[in-house]
Amino acid sequence: MLKVRLTKELLSSSPLKISLMINKVLCIDDDQITLVLCEMVIKKAGFATEVITAKNGREGLTWFSEYFSKKNKTEKQEPPQLIFLDLNMPVMNGWDFLEDYLMKYFDRLPETRVVIISSTVNPEDFSRANRYDIVIDFINKPLTIEGLEDLMQHEQLAAFF
Repeated sequence: MLKVRLTKELLSSSPLKISLMINKVLCIDDDQITLVLCEMVIKKAGFATEVITAKNGREGLTWFSEYFSKKNKTEKQEPPQLIFLDLNMPVMNGWDFLEDYLMKYFDRLPETRVVIISSTVNPEDFSRANRYDIVIDFINKPLTIEGLEDLMQHEQLAAFF
């Protein structure tokens, strides 16, 4: 009976839209609550299949180091297509992460992009972010479904949606 009901619903509804999304997103932020909220919003919006997190830039770089290690290559793990990056963090801030990532990993993952997500109001941060081709957007905290919907329309991400 369930099969018949589903068939009727499918036949009577408008054309099906296949839901596409980014496979993996890496969120780097020192605030655990922000990381949990980001993951919830990303999943609720249908933005990404998998969300991984790091508490600072150094942890983010460690993820990529492990990804490229010989041990990990046998696991067939995919890299993130998008990184949500906070700027102000202890241990290693977002700017330092970005510089190290560009030197060590960008040439091996040229399709991965960065969205800065920060509570900064410093105009220099916005200006500095614009100097990086890898940075495609700058979003004020907190991350929202509306913000993700805007990102889905971004020319460098539209192919995922």
